[in-house]
Amino acid sequence: MKKTLLILLFSILISANALACNFQISNFGDSKDQVKLEGQEAKPQPILMPDQFGGESLLIPIEDICKDDKSLWGTLVVHLYIDNKLSQIQLYRANMKDNKLMDFAMSKYGKFNLPEGLPKNKWRGSHQWEVGNDYVQYISTNIHDGHAEVIEITSKLYASVMADYNSKVGEWLDSRK
Repeated sequence: MKKTLLILLFSILISANALACNFQISNFGDSKDQVKLEGQEAKPQPILMPDQFGGESLLIPIEDICKDDKSLWGTLVVHLYIDNKLSQIQLYRANMKDNKLMDFAMSKYGKFNLPEGLPKNKWRGSHQWEVGNDYVQYISTNIHDGHAEVIEITSKLYASVMADYNSKVGEWLDSRK
């Protein structure tokens, strides 16, 4: 009986992991040319947007990556390439009237405490984790006409590249004031 229960539990865990959404479709350091989405031949290809700071963002609706996991549909996956190397992955979810990215982040990277008495959907702020070789940050913020949630994943190997990139973006934003 115990053996059967153990086998059943193990099977459930394996199938749950198989259905989980893996939005990292290439490894940090890979070029954008290595990105291949299954079944994407008939659909529009992901959009590649170069910017003035030396980066290129590959925009992919999560529906194109996680066809079987509808819980995060409506989320945009952004793979940022600097010098043609994957340097950061963002999940961006705006104006969805839920906190699904927060729930996802807490279940995947670890729970964090919210202020007592404040409803989860009213909380704004950020939380950071170090997970293996990655820095992960969850952000909940107000945007024009609503609310956005963001998860940023940056490999420790590309943290200095991202710091330089973010510095260029910051200088440009400061010059626009």
